[in-house]
Amino acid sequence: MADEFKIDCTKEEYSDFVVFDKLKNACLDDFSKIFEIIKIRHVQSEIEANILIDFLTDCSNPLREACAFKLAEICTNDYKYFLNDFSKQKILKAVTDINPNVSRAVCSIFSNVKEIGKYVEYDLILMINSLLNNIKIYENKNNDFFIGNKRNTKNHAKNKKLFALYWCLEALFFCWSGKYNSEVLEILYSTINFNDFTIREKTAQLLNRIDNPPCDLIQKAKDDQNFYVKIQVYDKMSLRLVKQE
Repeated sequence: MADEFKIDCTKEEYSDFVVFDKLKNACLDDFSKIFEIIKIRHVQSEIEANILIDFLTDCSNPLREACAFKLAEICTNDYKYFLNDFSKQKILKAVTDINPNVSRAVCSIFSNVKEIGKYVEYDLILMINSLLNNIKIYENKNNDFFIGNKRNTKNHAKNKKLFALYWCLEALFFCWSGKYNSEVLEILYSTINFNDFTIREKTAQLLNRIDNPPCDLIQKAKDDQNFYVKIQVYDKMSLRLVKQE
C-alpha cells in the first residue's frame, strides 16, 4: 500500500509538468490544448508561464478564452512568474481582445493580483495615449467621436476604437495605484468629452478613484445627462459639499 501511495503522489506531483510538455507540441489541435489548459493547477517557473500565456493572443477564440480564464484562476498564487516583458506584452494585447470574455478575464487578473496591475500600469497608460492619438487622427477626418458631433453607430472602424478604449479604461481602473495621477488626469480630460456614454462612465469611475480631483472634471461628470455617468461621482460631490459647509 505504501508503494502504491508513493507512485500516486509522484504522478500527481508531475501532472502539471506533463501538461506543459504536451502544450509544447505544435501538432496538438486546439481542442486538445484547451483540455490540457483546463487541467493546469499551477505554474512553477517562468518557462511554464510563458508556455501558457502564449495562448492568450494570436490563437483561436476558444483557445484564447480558455487561457484567459486559467490565468485569472492561477495568477493569484503564481503571479511572480508572469512579471516579465513577454507576459506584459501578451496581457496588454489581450486587454483589447475582440472577445470581451478575454478582456474581462484579464481585468479580473488586475483586480485580484495588484502586483501584475502595478507592473503593467504605466504601459497601459502609454497604450491609452496612443489609442487617443489615433482617435484624434480619425476625428479630424470624420467628426463623430465627441459630444455635439454627428454620431455614426454603424462605423466599424470607429466602434473598434471605442471598444478598445472602453476596455483600456476598465483595465486602468483595476490597475490603479495612484502613482500616475497627472498622466491619468490628462487622459480623463479627453475621454470625458466622448459622445459614447460608456467611455464617459469609465472616465467618471476613474475620476472617483483620484484624491482631490479637479473641480471642473467632477462638475462635468455631475452635469452629465446620463445617469450611469453621474452616479460614479456621487460620493465625490457629497464629500465636497460637506467640506464646503
